[in-house]
Amino acid sequence: MTVIGLPRWLADEFAAPLQAAADRCRVNLLPLEGEEGEPGLDRVEIAVDGHYDAPLPFAELLAQMPRLRWIHATGAGIEGFASPELAERGILVTNSSGIFAPAMAEYAVAGLVSIAREFPRLHAAQREGRWRHERISGSELYGKRLGIVGYGQTGRYVARVCKGLGMEVWATRRRPVLPTDEPADQLLPAERLHELLAACDYVVLTASLNSTTRRLLGPEEFRALKPGAGLVNVARGGLVDQDALVEALADGRLRGAVLDVVDPQPLPPESPLWRLPNVIVTSHISGGTPEGWMRSIELFCLNLPLYLDGHPERMANVVDLVDHL
Repeated sequence: MTVIGLPRWLADEFAAPLQAAADRCRVNLLPLEGEEGEPGLDRVEIAVDGHYDAPLPFAELLAQMPRLRWIHATGAGIEGFASPELAERGILVTNSSGIFAPAMAEYAVAGLVSIAREFPRLHAAQREGRWRHERISGSELYGKRLGIVGYGQTGRYVARVCKGLGMEVWATRRRPVLPTDEPADQLLPAERLHELLAACDYVVLTASLNSTTRRLLGPEEFRALKPGAGLVNVARGGLVDQDALVEALADGRLRGAVLDVVDPQPLPPESPLWRLPNVIVTSHISGGTPEGWMRSIELFCLNLPLYLDGHPERMANVVDLVDHL
């Protein structure tokens, strides 16, 4: 009987989907920080990591789970538990990258529209009870150039939607291969990031966070930006040097920013990002829809029989740990 370790708060949500494998698996509750799990951690072979707000303390749990062979992350990021030890032990890691792409793309487009049509300013007028009719207000996305930093599944989804709005799309990717069916008009290697930043009216961050992308947008990158550009970040706050971001917003180089992720999280109350009039901050919710969450659970349940039958090579969303160390 294969033992699956689940955080307590996930047990109910996985109960029904796991019924199909009830004769081959059983669940053991894993402890979050400060909690006690059930006895039998030494028999856990599969562990499901929950959410960045309630991560499992894998640094402590690994020693207690000698049989662990597979970790599945219900989100896209694995920076909370990726470690050389996982690679040394040959532990398989899967994530939910791309599963939340529709929701994140919709959020990104809403962010672009918010910047283009100056929604923060309009919302301020609403709060003050002022009817502020203007013959010309903001600008269109149609005909503008969008730069996508990190052209994975979410980046592609954003590109498709924005092409439908009449935007020209550039993107950066570590392996810049552009098949004929890709929506991007130009695909640049990562080292040409400055070229993309200088050319694009808007930038959307969808890259993963790892040792090569941390603080990917720093002072030099913000200086390279096309003046008056807009920024939407639905990826990870650690991709951005936040001091440089605040400076670019304050001096007007950035027209506006919509940030679903920041660094650190939660964003401290004293952060100037809360008060800048050209910024919208949300609490890491761009992918958080019921539909996306169910797709994440379904992905795990589709991979589970492949793992149990000894076919890990056929599993979806297997992560190359080397890219995250």
